Order: sequence, then structure tokens, then C-alpha cells
Amino acid sequence: MWILRWIVSAVIILLILGFALYNMDQTVSVTFLKWKSPVLPLWFFLYISFGAGMLFWVAVSALNALKLKRENRSLERQYKKVKNELDRLRNVGIEEEMEPEPPTEEDNATLIES
Repeated sequence: MWILRWIVSAVIILLILGFALYNMDQTVSVTFLKWKSPVLPLWFFLYISFGAGMLFWVAVSALNALKLKRENRSLERQYKKVKNELDRLRNVGIEEEMEPEPPTEEDNATLIES
């Protein structure tokens, strides 16, 4: 399987290099707001744009991963709390009365967020 990955990677790299070499003579100048770039090959601007898009994608993905981790920790805390309550209820006899636990500060904060 690793050889297939190397072959595909080599083909992609050759295609990229071929594109760059094929478009060496095409030069452009880019104007962005009030900034004007020097005249450079077209492939240079295409690669810069691709790289900027990849960096933006990585940043958005990282923020999404952090959000999911935070949500996962919150759900784990809720799971532990419900599991502890269920374990306490399993240990209570049929005829025994059980005192409910007073709400904690964390419970109040969870209720406020919801």
C-alpha cells in the first residue's frame, strides 16, 4: 500500500512541476486594495493562493476541534454525574427514603447556559 501512496505522490508532484514549467512565461501583477505586486509568474500567485487557502482551512479546523473537545469534556462531566447518581440509586433499598443532593454551583452554571 505504501508504494501506491508514493506513486500517487510522485505523479501529483510531477503534474505540479509540469504546470509551473508550462506557465513560466506568463507573468501577472496582482492589485489588492492599494497594494500592487511586482510582475511575477502566474504559477507563483496560484501556489501562494493555494497555500493561503490551506492555512485558512487548518485554522478553521483547529477551532472546530477545540470546540468539539470542550463539548466532549462537558458531556463527560455530565456522564460521570449521571453515572454516580445511578450508582447511588442502585444501592438504595426499596423501602428506604433517599435525600436528594442539593444542586452545586456547576449545576447552576449548566442550567444557566442551557
